[in-house]
Amino acid sequence: MERSLLRKMIVKSLKNYLWEEEDCLLTDTEWNELEEKILKQISEENQEEAVYTIIQDVVYEYFTNK
Repeated sequence: MERSLLRKMIVKSLKNYLWEEEDCLLTDTEWNELEEKILKQISEENQEEAVYTIIQDVVYEYFTNK
């Protein structure tokens, strides 16, 4: 999966939890962590068709553990 597409999908998911788009600003480390978690789950579960659900789960986990 391309990182640019993955990042767009993450931003869309982030907007569900944030009021302002400016709040979507993450550090490079945070972006990399989210991307790596998502890619790892996709490959481990062999669930390329469930990408949207995996992204939602990882972003939700990110906000609940923050």
